[in-house]
Amino acid sequence: MVVLVGLYILASILVLPGDEPTDCNFVDERGTVTALSAVLLASDAAFGLASFLLATKECLRTRIFWVLSSAALGILALDELLEFHERIGDRIDALGIGAGPVRHWNDVIVIAYGVLAIGFLGFFFSTIARFLELLAVAFVFFVLHTSIDSLVEPPTVFSVIAEESCKLYCSAFVSLAFLFGMLAVARRTGKPEG
Repeated sequence: MVVLVGLYILASILVLPGDEPTDCNFVDERGTVTALSAVLLASDAAFGLASFLLATKECLRTRIFWVLSSAALGILALDELLEFHERIGDRIDALGIGAGPVRHWNDVIVIAYGVLAIGFLGFFFSTIARFLELLAVAFVFFVLHTSIDSLVEPPTVFSVIAEESCKLYCSAFVSLAFLFGMLAVARRTGKPEG
């Protein structure tokens, strides 16, 4: 997965419909990076939904984790394509309300996503313990992505490529975690009783 995402990023840098390496594929929300990020997030949601459907023998808390995770990741996939947090952030920015140490309110919203995710995952820690390492790696990439996006002013070609690459790796490691979780649920569900 690491190699494939790396090759995808390299292709996004080298195959350019515009003049600058960041114009279409990295900055434009219709670019290749956003497309793969949305596909990965939608895959995460599908793995979560499949886990919920397979988890018939799991406790209620575990089933709630899978269905809520699936819904949240589906919303994030839509946000990636439809720019919910960017649009809301732009409206708050237009009101002239400062975003503090970060550049824009859409960055504050993304940071809030991370804080909510930590609380959510902490509440369901017993469920995620099996794939905690993969989620921890995803979180490191989330922090890197959000830090670069929020703090680098003005953005440079390198900072934009680094930020968007971290976003892809974050989504990729969440996908690996949820795939691993789904396979674990399927394995436990497939075991005969007694």
